[in-house]
Amino acid sequence: MKTVTDLLPDVDQLSEEEQAGLAAHLLANLRGAPLGPDDKELARREAEIDAGTAEFITFDELRKAVGR
Repeated sequence: MKTVTDLLPDVDQLSEEEQAGLAAHLLANLRGAPLGPDDKELARREAEIDAGTAEFITFDELRKAVGR
């Protein structure tokens, strides 16, 4: 069986799209990985936007909020 170290040169040869697909696959199979909002959360957020109750921030405000 190959180790991760054995696989890295092959991974480096993949296209950017293939690397992204591999990363998505690995994250999807990693227990507890943050995968983003689910359909229920997206529907809730869309409803807030449609109702005019969503609070929007600028990109600069977002960067400040995450400390960058």
